[in-house]
Amino acid sequence: MQQKLPTVVLLCAGRSERFRAHGGVGSKLDAKLGSLSVKEHVIQSIQRSGLKYVIVEPKDLAHLSEPGMGDSIAFGVAQTIQAGLKDPAQLPTGWLILPGDLPLIQSATLARIANDLICAEQSLIEQSLHQMKAARVTLAPVFEGQRGHPVAFSKAFLKDLLALKGDSGAKDILHAYPPQLVAVQDIGCVFDVDTPALLAEAHARWDTQARVD
Repeated sequence: MQQKLPTVVLLCAGRSERFRAHGGVGSKLDAKLGSLSVKEHVIQSIQRSGLKYVIVEPKDLAHLSEPGMGDSIAFGVAQTIQAGLKDPAQLPTGWLILPGDLPLIQSATLARIANDLICAEQSLIEQSLHQMKAARVTLAPVFEGQRGHPVAFSKAFLKDLLALKGDSGAKDILHAYPPQLVAVQDIGCVFDVDTPALLAEAHARWDTQARVD
């Protein structure tokens, strides 16, 4: 039987304030990189990885006066468990939290992090004398010494993730449970397009380098 894998929570509810402050126009996620937008490139990589995903859009947080990354994560995780309310078999085995501004992220990186999360969780359970209790595992890719995305959380963090609010995201969780780091050869896991200059560099990389996927 194929191992059930975590679900990707794609964060696309940001306001692109830094992008516009540096001269950008509109949302950085809508900016074109070839024939696709930044966001569409990320979605394409997720789809190629074979992982399930949910997208958190600005409209999803419109009821909040000042939504932050923590609110985005909590909303996205909540969306992933809706199906499980009727069918426990549909509950995610964990979550990969992925910002929407990483257009060069490779599908292989996403699949690697998902699989390594499951393996790390199972290993921790086995080390606990086979007590089938939820194991608290976090995990992230690292490229040339820089920690990147997605950041993965095992299913034991469900309540913690649902309780997140504000701009700090999951920093407190990661401080208490530092992520295991997985070395990858993928600059896309650390290369965001927060400014027009970075977007232009992403264009250059896209045009001149062969894609791994």
